[in-house]
Amino acid sequence: MIGTLGWIVLGLPLLGALVLMAFGAKEPPKRVTQLVGCGSIGLAFLATVVAFFSMLSEHAEERTHVSRLWEWIDIGQGLKVDLAIRIDQLSIMMMLVITGVGFLIHLYSTEYMAHEDGYRRFFAEMNFFVFSMLLLVEAANFVFLIVGWALVGLASYLLIGFYYDRPVAVAAAKKAFVINVLGDIGMVIACFLLVRELGTLDYDQVFALAPQFIPAGGGVALSIALLLFVGAMAKSAQAPLHTWLPDAMEGPTPVSALIHAATMVTAGVYLVVRTHVLFELSPLAMNIVAGVGAFTLLMAATIAIAQVDIKRVLAWSTVSQIGYMIMATGLGAYASGMFHFLTHAFFKALLFLTAGIIIHALHGEQSLDKMGALRKPLRFAYFAFATGCLAIAGVPGFSGFFSKDEIISMAAAQGTYGWVLFGVSTLGAFLTAFYMFRLLLRVFHGTEPEGGYHGEFHMSGAAMTVPVAILTVLSIIGGWIQVPFGWKKVTDWLEPVVGGIPQKVNADGTLTAVGHVAAEPSHNLEVITISASLAVALLGILLAWYIFANGPERRLRISARHPHLRSFLEDAWRFDEVYDETVVLAGRASGDGLRDHVEPKVVIGAGRGVQELFSDMARFMHQIQSGLVRTYAVALMAGLAAVAVIFILVSR
Repeated sequence: MIGTLGWIVLGLPLLGALVLMAFGAKEPPKRVTQLVGCGSIGLAFLATVVAFFSMLSEHAEERTHVSRLWEWIDIGQGLKVDLAIRIDQLSIMMMLVITGVGFLIHLYSTEYMAHEDGYRRFFAEMNFFVFSMLLLVEAANFVFLIVGWALVGLASYLLIGFYYDRPVAVAAAKKAFVINVLGDIGMVIACFLLVRELGTLDYDQVFALAPQFIPAGGGVALSIALLLFVGAMAKSAQAPLHTWLPDAMEGPTPVSALIHAATMVTAGVYLVVRTHVLFELSPLAMNIVAGVGAFTLLMAATIAIAQVDIKRVLAWSTVSQIGYMIMATGLGAYASGMFHFLTHAFFKALLFLTAGIIIHALHGEQSLDKMGALRKPLRFAYFAFATGCLAIAGVPGFSGFFSKDEIISMAAAQGTYGWVLFGVSTLGAFLTAFYMFRLLLRVFHGTEPEGGYHGEFHMSGAAMTVPVAILTVLSIIGGWIQVPFGWKKVTDWLEPVVGGIPQKVNADGTLTAVGHVAAEPSHNLEVITISASLAVALLGILLAWYIFANGPERRLRISARHPHLRSFLEDAWRFDEVYDETVVLAGRASGDGLRDHVEPKVVIGAGRGVQELFSDMARFMHQIQSGLVRTYAVALMAGLAAVAVIFILVSR
């Protein structure tokens, strides 16, 4: 039953996309688009809920369901690829978020996008994205993982470039697509290595055979893990492949909420957790993963401090929060990383959708410099946004407190390297509280922008406010499923999938562990780390209040004292400039050189040489074509004589 439900969940968004695309250039009534676009995702969510409760009734060790429709590819030598899906505790957790939060965002979009051209196209692309994301998480082998991975990249390209008449949106879509393709290449090469070493791409077989045939700590294990991580870095916007995500804010706000907060950008976290057996064969790879996550969370947090576009602040916040998740997976704290994925989906989708209400009210305005004192006219948005800020800042009682502080505590329990990561992540917690309350205070407190607001606010209806209200509640209560010193529902749920240690069977039949289990923090250590995290979060909130609560004068004075630092942070550590200098301009220069020197002399020159050769042959043939019969007869006789002479000489 659960396998069948998995196919239904996968098929409904695809069916919705196909139905909407079938209208072609003709725009159906908006009610039809809403019914198909939202209905397909809503039904998929209901089917996922049924599958979840069916799974709850099973024993923990029996909750993996692989459903194969048929054998799709048989290359020979034992390498087969089945058209199959895998529903287990990890995939069902992802499916609940993709379809549940996805449905709320689809519902929100019915009003937010109501006055945009391409209404049907938008929902068709959103449905297609949900299908692609579900294929990624339900795949039972690496082939369909890569197919889903690539289709998610295609869907994000279409949605980021939804406003195809805007050059900046088209450029952002192309940038996202190119960087994600780099990650795809890494994953494909990793799969080639898996085929060479293990002869299979099926999850169950790979995870069973890898500890036996891939030497732990060796170069092959390191290569496979890092190549897979390249895909994770690109999709989850981790340094240095992170630069596409802030530019992706050129897409509609619901796209930012669905793709760049709740689902797509967390695919890299899912990949590391799903393939954790391969990563644990290389301790160095695990340390690199944790280090990249820690660096990214700190870097992105500093950049968010200086951004003035409301959506770009949230985008850099997303990069930073995913850094926490990636760091957790690198430490082996897979359940902690997935727990933060869950709470992040709630509060970051809430923040993006509330930002959409603000932008909607201000008729498309996104600059913080043109906002302020909105807490009275936009009371509902103020409450919702404040809830999201409290959650992401890690204030006790809100969802982010439970998940982010758990990661910080897990880091401190992992030894010397863990303490370094603890320091980085604690500093990140301070910066998170500071930049999020900077955002809250600049939008809703202080004074109105110079000249005030022109025209009436465009207030949102129920289709936008109801999803935001639901996400507000989830951002408050969503973290209570796993609490310090208490119940660990997420850890218990994921234990059969990620809790085991990869083991190698020795020649004498004994087992040798080739992985590790992340050390759990003691109660005393957890108290210390939670206290430290809470202290720095409160310090960040107070500092933000001191600088931004009462108008722009104080922040402008502080900014004027450090113009170079502000410019550096506004330019996002100048990663794009470095890429332009080392990659874009170098590629353009090499292209110009090929065009100016190689193409004329080699390509065009070779073509002209062939042309001249045939022209000379044609002129020669033209000259011997005299049209005189006697000349042709003489030539024929001479040829026969030559053949006769050759025949006589050869026969001797």
